Amino acid sequence: MSLPDILARRAAGHPAAPAFTVDGAGTLDYLTWHRETGRIAAGLAARGLRPGERVVLAFEDGDWLTFASCFLGVLAAGGVAVPVRAPVPPSHLLSTAAGVDAAGLVTGGGPPVAGFGGWQSGAGELTEAGPASPPGALTPAPVVVPRGGADPAAVILTSGTTGAAKAVLSTHASLTDDWPGGDDVPPPQVNALLTSVAVGTNAALSVLKGCLVNGVHVVLTQPFAPERLAALIEEHRVTALSLVPTTARLAVAALRRQGCAAGRVRSVVSSSAPLDQPTVAGLAEVFPAAEIFNVYTVAEGGAGLQHRCSPDRPPALGTLGPEARLVDGAGRDVGPGESGELWLRHTGPALGYLAPAPAAGGSGSGTRYLADGWIATGDLCRRDADGLVYFVERADDVVVSGGLNIASATVEAALRVHRAVAEVAVFGAPHAALGRVLVAAVVLSAPASPAELRDHCAGRLPRDHVPADVVIVAELPLTPNGKVRKRLLAERYAGTHPTGAHEPAEPGKPAEAGKPDPVPAPAGAAPVGPPPGPGTAHAVEEAVLAAFREVLGVEPVRRDSNFFRLGGHSLLAVQLAGELERRIGRPVAPAWILRFPSAGDLSDALAETPPA
Repeated sequence: MSLPDILARRAAGHPAAPAFTVDGAGTLDYLTWHRETGRIAAGLAARGLRPGERVVLAFEDGDWLTFASCFLGVLAAGGVAVPVRAPVPPSHLLSTAAGVDAAGLVTGGGPPVAGFGGWQSGAGELTEAGPASPPGALTPAPVVVPRGGADPAAVILTSGTTGAAKAVLSTHASLTDDWPGGDDVPPPQVNALLTSVAVGTNAALSVLKGCLVNGVHVVLTQPFAPERLAALIEEHRVTALSLVPTTARLAVAALRRQGCAAGRVRSVVSSSAPLDQPTVAGLAEVFPAAEIFNVYTVAEGGAGLQHRCSPDRPPALGTLGPEARLVDGAGRDVGPGESGELWLRHTGPALGYLAPAPAAGGSGSGTRYLADGWIATGDLCRRDADGLVYFVERADDVVVSGGLNIASATVEAALRVHRAVAEVAVFGAPHAALGRVLVAAVVLSAPASPAELRDHCAGRLPRDHVPADVVIVAELPLTPNGKVRKRLLAERYAGTHPTGAHEPAEPGKPAEAGKPDPVPAPAGAAPVGPPPGPGTAHAVEEAVLAAFREVLGVEPVRRDSNFFRLGGHSLLAVQLAGELERRIGRPVAPAWILRFPSAGDLSDALAETPPA
């Protein structure tokens, strides 16, 4: 049994039942999904895809419906799907394709990626290559290449304890291990699940599985739109929500503003990072009939913990038992009140790491997989006398920001190649909405501004890997054996940059330093027109300050106020861009806020940058 097999059965038994709804993009029913999958599989076969070959699927979050068909199309054609969240720099996409030894690359659109040695195609080209379906036909072409349960089906890219990218290999059996078996197809569920997940993540794969195996109507709001939450819940009869702590906090704030209590919702599940007690209390307030669950999982397997949360006690991850242990450095179980590394045992079909292709280098040792199905998570937790497990900290250098795992080593590697960087350490700093954001502490060997270093990262890394702040320091604190004391860096940063407080000028540049260095417009930014008349610089600055106050809801706001330190994040950056466009009468892309987070630098850039 494979996911394309299940899709075919659902299309035959319940063709008009909704599978996916993407807010603002439409609904995909099972029959349409099945037919599009068949056309894409035929297009892939025409490209020469052979069983077992890997295909990178680079799609933006707005292309979820097309991505879902392409993912199933690769599996139906016998290939192995490797989803990647776009947009990413071409160099990053090339290294990913090389690391998984991809035969092909399918994108949601855009120009071909120069330097890729395999075949490339846009999703639209594949559907054009496949045969059209006669009206009412179930499938245009039964291109389902038989594959066994142990055959690979998908590769999910994640970050391991070393900070290096790791590729987790899922088999067809692991993707369908929840299928009840037999020929009977469980009817689709009447109610819906609302969530917001990024393409290319383990959460996205879970959504695809749940939709097919359990018949769940999945309603996606991507990017997460908290102001639309109440309307979507009523429109689609949503009874369950799957969130991360970041979106949970945004949901609570939005429903409070609207004076709304969503009594229809019966279950709220939070994953990716532990919930805090205030967020649990807020969820209980706005979803009064819902059970609230903390869920802990790892991409390396289906193992995990789950705990029903209560507003009157700190949220736990779950309970120790036969499939969960806390161990010390020697692998011995720790006692009550003690901390240790969390080990989980996966009892389903085995997963593993994909050994890197020769072009990508590396050993592919997969050290997090242990004997007898145990997985060492790399997370330190504490247990109480009742066996409840509480998260303490990550044992590695992965920063969880807005539900995404970001390896600090990846960001450090990008900064180290800059001409002016002598030493660098990247760590996480607390953030009111995102949980944590990336901060880079840099020792310079030549003059460079924090803005220049952030721009350097933006050209080499995915957008969510670009540090929210760059701090210029004289030296990095080291342990006696030469390791950077990142916890001390984080403590020092927190002491001078309290979350949500008004901040001084950008680190490394005094408030009176004047205008930012002239730089090209951010990649993908909307053109900013020439000054509309006299007094433009002052007028633009006043508009920026007013927009900061309106969107962030804070006072005071000055030229040196930093958008991210005042509680801003990528979702609010979209709102700020719209507010700026309304106030200054010309388009402003969110990339401008990410590039120039301080109000003064953003004002100067908007006033002085010529048309693109």
